[in-house]
Amino acid sequence: MKLINLVSMLLFTTAATTAVATTIYSWTDDNGVVHFSDTPEVPQASTVELSITEVQSQSTMTDHNQVNNVEVVTITAEIEPSLPAATISLLAPLHQQTLRNNDGKITVRAVSNRKLNKKLQAQLVIDGHVYGKPQTQLSWQLTNIDRGSHQIQIQLLNNGKILASSESITVYLHRASQVRPKNSPVQPR
Repeated sequence: MKLINLVSMLLFTTAATTAVATTIYSWTDDNGVVHFSDTPEVPQASTVELSITEVQSQSTMTDHNQVNNVEVVTITAEIEPSLPAATISLLAPLHQQTLRNNDGKITVRAVSNRKLNKKLQAQLVIDGHVYGKPQTQLSWQLTNIDRGSHQIQIQLLNNGKILASSESITVYLHRASQVRPKNSPVQPR
């Protein structure tokens, strides 16, 4: 049992490919220390054949048996595929873009490398304040935004915790003055 545990530790510390068959030699020295090597160092070394198969799942199975005085250990490790780091980026508007809209409307669009769902949502932040509720779409229609410069950022939330954030961009909104009334018809003189 001690041999199997040591062999298992040896296997998990080395990189495994899809299917690898390896012969390992083991022996116990005069002090009772078990040694492992890929070459037989002493004549009394016993052979341990290892076969590793990598499968996509979450459990590990060990199967061992003895064939012709050679212990064969097969370990099947099921490993979850690793996902790349979550990212989210703004598509529109562009950084330092000037927008002209007298109604104060800004359309914001983003893209992410993750599919959004009930648990994974996007949230818009404008001028350091959250705008609306987190949502599963990557587009927003902002309305009645004051003229001037605004900082816009998108956050990717996983169960309410920030998983990733886009870069913060600055946009400039130009709109007609609130003080001056809309154009009145020209009166002939």
